[in-house]
Amino acid sequence: MFSSNRKSSKYGAYAHHGELRGHSGAILAMSATEDGKFLASGGTQATSGTDGTRIFDIRTMRAVETPQSSEWRGPTTAVLWLKREDDAVDGLVSGSQRGYLFCWETAKQRARIAGSLAITETYCVRLIKPVEITGLAYDPPTRRLAVCHRGGIVQVFRMPLTPVYTIELPGIVPRAVAFGQLRGNERDVLVFSLYDGEIYQLRGRDGTASHLWNVGGLIGHAEVDVQKGVVCIDDPSTGTSIYRLDDCSRLKTFQVRVTKKKRIRNVAFVNECKVVVSGSDHGVVYLFDRRSGKTVDELMVHSYEWIQTVTTSENEGVCTIFAAKSRDLDGPNNISVWRKRDLRASGGTILYGILVFVQACFVVGVAIVVFFNRTDLIRF
Repeated sequence: MFSSNRKSSKYGAYAHHGELRGHSGAILAMSATEDGKFLASGGTQATSGTDGTRIFDIRTMRAVETPQSSEWRGPTTAVLWLKREDDAVDGLVSGSQRGYLFCWETAKQRARIAGSLAITETYCVRLIKPVEITGLAYDPPTRRLAVCHRGGIVQVFRMPLTPVYTIELPGIVPRAVAFGQLRGNERDVLVFSLYDGEIYQLRGRDGTASHLWNVGGLIGHAEVDVQKGVVCIDDPSTGTSIYRLDDCSRLKTFQVRVTKKKRIRNVAFVNECKVVVSGSDHGVVYLFDRRSGKTVDELMVHSYEWIQTVTTSENEGVCTIFAAKSRDLDGPNNISVWRKRDLRASGGTILYGILVFVQACFVVGVAIVVFFNRTDLIRF
């Protein structure tokens, strides 16, 4: 059994690395940079006069100074790092509850502190028929950004923010967007509908919409790995399912029990898409093997809490999982950081310990033999 607040790993595959402090209020979205050095979080903010976007340096485990922004945008409901090819500058795009889309650019600052960030806000726009922004996706080769909001609007831009097309899907609430298969020089956009389980495909050229398939349940969140050809979908009623992109067939379903109410949970891939990560309503982050369906680990973040917000990063073999409480809070809300254990290093340490033990036993044995032989000589 888990204790109420103790961070623990059930099977020891991952270890608690630390806590990121600096966010207050509910955390609704998180995104890590490709190199795993920085994490952005978005949500409500208990402090008056500020919004809910924060950036953390994972190397120092501290919050980074960010531009001062106003609370009129509303809580931050979506965040996404943009990795621009052939560009030393990264961008963080955020979406708000009131339909605002804003971008911060981050450039490495070497003048004073090596590795620190110089962050500036480059734009802030409001989407068509503005309501809560629910999903963001970016395709680096084409520099396209896809945005969706609860009103059924999907807008695609070519960065920096040149409109490509705008589509309205009547009667649906988009929960997530993702870039899918490549057609010619553009990728299709996949739109995941929250309440009816519908998935739509928007053609890359002009956004022509077509119905792709229905998963037969709610869609709380979705994560696509185009290279592996799979999509991970959260069903708040049952758990997480894996589907194949080419024929829409269901491959696996991972049960995540519901102890309170049915609410959306973030899902993610980690460890080269070998592991599926899911939040829960009872303080545990679940890790499943994508192929076998077996449980890899269960990470206790905080007993009985809503841990719906999760994301991952991996760089140079280091797999990291971030998890945060998603319910409304009046005070601080720390982000829990977990890292995959290096089993090879652990195995090496164990082997070294065994060798030391064997050597010690050998030395003791030799000493005993010498002692008794010496005693026999004295008696003789």
